[in-house]
Amino acid sequence: MIMKNSIRQLLRMKGRAVLFLLLLFFASGLLSIGRGFWIINQEKTEAYEGTFKTIGLVEQKATAIEKREEWDPETGEYKIYPVKVFRSYHSPDVLDFEGADYLSGPEKRITYGAYWPDYDVYGRDSNVQDSGLWFGFILDVTPLEDGVLDHTMKVRVEKVWKGRGVREGDIIRVCDHFNPKPDTIYADKRYVIDVYASLGDHAEGGLEFCPGMAIRSMQMDTDGKWIPDEVEAGYFYEEVTEDFWESDKSRRWRNLLEVWDYPNHILPVTGTCDIGLLMPFYTGEAYLVSGRDFTEEEYAQGEKVCLISEVFARKNGLKIGDQIRLPLLVADHAYSAGIRYSASGGAGYSFLNAKGEPYEVFEDSQYTVTGIYGGSAGMLEEYGMGYQEVLIPGRSVKNSDADNIVSYGPMKGSTTAFQIENGTIEEYLAKWSQLGIDDVEITFYDRGYTELEANISNMGQIARILITAGMVMILMVLGYFSWIFILRQRERTAVERSLGFAKRHSFFSLFCGIFLLMLLGSAAGCTAGSCLAGRLSGSLGQTIYYDTSFGNSGKSLTAAAAVEGTDTDVLDNPLLAACQNALLIMAAGSMISGAGIVINLRQEPMQMFESRKE
Repeated sequence: MIMKNSIRQLLRMKGRAVLFLLLLFFASGLLSIGRGFWIINQEKTEAYEGTFKTIGLVEQKATAIEKREEWDPETGEYKIYPVKVFRSYHSPDVLDFEGADYLSGPEKRITYGAYWPDYDVYGRDSNVQDSGLWFGFILDVTPLEDGVLDHTMKVRVEKVWKGRGVREGDIIRVCDHFNPKPDTIYADKRYVIDVYASLGDHAEGGLEFCPGMAIRSMQMDTDGKWIPDEVEAGYFYEEVTEDFWESDKSRRWRNLLEVWDYPNHILPVTGTCDIGLLMPFYTGEAYLVSGRDFTEEEYAQGEKVCLISEVFARKNGLKIGDQIRLPLLVADHAYSAGIRYSASGGAGYSFLNAKGEPYEVFEDSQYTVTGIYGGSAGMLEEYGMGYQEVLIPGRSVKNSDADNIVSYGPMKGSTTAFQIENGTIEEYLAKWSQLGIDDVEITFYDRGYTELEANISNMGQIARILITAGMVMILMVLGYFSWIFILRQRERTAVERSLGFAKRHSFFSLFCGIFLLMLLGSAAGCTAGSCLAGRLSGSLGQTIYYDTSFGNSGKSLTAAAAVEGTDTDVLDNPLLAACQNALLIMAAGSMISGAGIVINLRQEPMQMFESRKE
């Protein structure tokens, strides 16, 4: 009876009731569209946060360029060429400043060489080496005539110690090309030489053999300085006397013969705090095909776990959970495994230290295989993966490599990197610039997150504007029509009270009608707005931004992939969103209208009649 009476009263104000419904429908729809945008924007942001990754690649710039001289045998003069000079090599600690807030890193990765004497990395015959260091040879030769090695001289091969393609008795041509003051060799003497084959103009149209450098050490200290060696840079041959090979004078040569085939048995091992900092894994050119990445605890604690390549796993019959031994022999602090270890050969180091002795393994541990990765490798690319490269947590190497450093250099983008939170590049650079370090350059890659974030931010701003406009309009509509339907109905309330209506009956008499209008208007408006929000946001989010600086492989995750993987056409549950919005509007409307009714009911009927007359 009370409900019918309330509806009957509303029908007497059809125009106002219809206007209230239309305005509430529009305002509710506006609020629902804005909230729909907001929900979709939040879903996008969460999805992108898991997909996008912002990393910084660090490069130390040279402080000066010096001119160096090198003897040019073709012109008989010194050739001048530029060389980068560094006052000192920065440590990654220079990147550790207050407010950096790294998610991982910064790190300067070290490439270790693990010596596997029983494993031929390149599948060559271990007994007859065709590579050695720099595809070279160790030979005993006898000159056919006396002469200075400033031009091509013929020598007879007396013995082939190392190398393939030359036989005993062959006549080969030798020239000490890059020495401005070469020595004299004599026909009645025998020499052991370290050479490599060359096809140059100076070879007089044939194969020529030039001095190698394998006999000389490349060892460096922890400051990146060469450790003095007892032999000179141009040293590549020695006279072989009757007791030469039994004397201490041949010690270095005997050691060289011992380590000559090491390159065929050296496996590249890279220590890292996050495989995502390696560009091949960042771009998706390298990817896990089975198993898992290291856990945060394994990285932090330096657990003995590793990732291996598909090629290495196949050649050795390894699977997840197996253990491999990694005897670390040398450490490269300058270059990535990608530029040092190709599919055709690698490890271009001398394996003799400054004392002329073979390096000794400085750490020997068993590692458990947690994952196997695939993708291109061994292409001799600075930012690529080395051939059969093994990845380990950097902290898993417990022993010092100070006596086994074969190369040392500045921080480079291929070895030094860190990760920061998405969208904080400008903030990071502002803090970094305050340090005043002008010889370190940082290049950021975020797969286009910065541009995409602007798109998301624009949608978020639109959502906030629509929500605010919708809420303000809803409050205005509810307030105005509550005044029309309730506060201006004092005479009606007075009559009902005079007829014996209890306060609660009068309350429901006024409340039922406006509640029904609020229910119809808000439900219809919220449903329409929620369904429309997804389609409108999809249209606004069609622009895709992504970073292709390092290319997009089929398995890389870019902004395009992220957008495709996020449903922006519709809300996950538009009816649920509509119900939530409608309930919020109903709650606000009930409070406003209820407060107005209570104000009416606080007055006595005669007071309301008097106020009406006034």
